[in-house]
Amino acid sequence: MSRTERETEAEGMREFESTEGMSEACARGLRHLLLACADTKLLLGYHYGEWTFGTPELEAAVASCSLAQTELGHVRLLHALLHRHFGDDPDALVERRPSAEFASVGFLDDAIEAWTGFVAANLVVDLAVTRTLYALAGSTFRPLRMSVGKMLDEERYHLHHGRGWFRTLARRDNEVAELRRQTEAALRSVAEWYGPKGEAEDAALVDAGVKSAASPAILDAIVRDVTSLAEEAGVALDAPAWKALGAWNPATRRLQVGGPDETILFRLRGTRNEVFKLT
Repeated sequence: MSRTERETEAEGMREFESTEGMSEACARGLRHLLLACADTKLLLGYHYGEWTFGTPELEAAVASCSLAQTELGHVRLLHALLHRHFGDDPDALVERRPSAEFASVGFLDDAIEAWTGFVAANLVVDLAVTRTLYALAGSTFRPLRMSVGKMLDEERYHLHHGRGWFRTLARRDNEVAELRRQTEAALRSVAEWYGPKGEAEDAALVDAGVKSAASPAILDAIVRDVTSLAEEAGVALDAPAWKALGAWNPATRRLQVGGPDETILFRLRGTRNEVFKLT
């Protein structure tokens, strides 16, 4: 449920219509978080779309197309917020940023070669962004709060799809080992994406009421969700452990320089067909 103005005032929280009045750390953290969610959704949309014609069942192909459309629609909403409040050019964010500047979850950097990887991305990475949006649903940053509800409404099916396919693959003895490997890899990437405990920008967002929960709490909820589902399905997962992430970069949400494979960005951007783009 979204925070109302009355609830915000009762809690002593200031309502923000723009970044004016935010601390520098809060405003910077908000931009970084919006970029991280948009970048991850952009890469999810790409991978979902790429799998539209490679799914094991026709129904899954239709679902993949729908998942891709939803994620790319959310990217537009997030880019609109970034443009209005931070002056970011949506075209430049997609078309001209170097790979190393992307803040997407690292699990999405390379091609997803197997359906088990698709399911892991759907179950874990998609859930991570959705859980983050839930933490923004009552945000004191009103423009964001007004957009989050629509995105969360559309994300419900994504969770259902990922959980359903995880259960299906868990019943196939020849798929279990790879399903476990891919899911654990996705969890490790998401843990890195959330960063260290007590990170300054994250703390500033929570203190200002822009986020309702700090990253460690959100990650803990994700790990509980995924490991509980796996346990019910008879799959034992090793949950990622928090590490000292001293070199973590809040702008890219990574420990080391990296980013999406250049081939993925080339295809996502439609570089070959640039001459045909609408102006």
